[in-house]
Amino acid sequence: MERNSYHWLDLFSGGVPTAPFFFSYTLDGLEQIYLAQSDQPGGSQLNELCVIGLVSYFEAFCKDHFASIINIEPSILRNLSKNGQDISIDPTQVLELGNALSYSIGFMIAEKYDFGTAQKINSLYRALILISPFSKDEIQMYGNLLRVRNLLVHHGGTYTSSYITQNKSILSSGKDRPFFDSLVISKTYVDKQFNFIKEVSRKMLKASHAALIKYLDKNEIQLPEWKQKAVDSFLDEK
Repeated sequence: MERNSYHWLDLFSGGVPTAPFFFSYTLDGLEQIYLAQSDQPGGSQLNELCVIGLVSYFEAFCKDHFASIINIEPSILRNLSKNGQDISIDPTQVLELGNALSYSIGFMIAEKYDFGTAQKINSLYRALILISPFSKDEIQMYGNLLRVRNLLVHHGGTYTSSYITQNKSILSSGKDRPFFDSLVISKTYVDKQFNFIKEVSRKMLKASHAALIKYLDKNEIQLPEWKQKAVDSFLDEK
């Protein structure tokens, strides 16, 4: 079925603006869980689940925001190609999307990429729109968070020998035993990680907003009103 008109929400995954969905729905929802329950029986497990969820949702946020930038102005794909990223598309998927390709090509491109580490996120955003969401220190901080997440997901939080070797500087007692002792996720730790992810996310949104405006101006591109509304939503957390 052909579309005669488009809506700015078509440009976002799930039809919801990425910024307010991530801050007002996803993060607020997770925070309510651990803030209300982490001091209750089972609270430690809830803290662990919130850390796992935080990393998972942040990775999705990075991918979905990346896709929305392309959906808003597909010509920016030239940057990805020029900077060595694969932008090829399966022709059968193109046929399935039909006219929807004109406002959803970013989804098809973004799902090809791995947003699993700070370095990979920086590399992709740098190739697309010339920004690096993570600073050098933030890359290390996110790496530490990923190691905690992976230990929880793959080992139930029980220390492995490789985890202890990689994290000697941050383990408190210095006597942690692999395959016996376990990571304890405190409410304070969860607070710190939520604040860190919020800071990086806000920085990413502001930097990408400014960079996209600069790209449009440089290339003398005038967006239609419905797409401009999508750009404006980058700075809207509610």
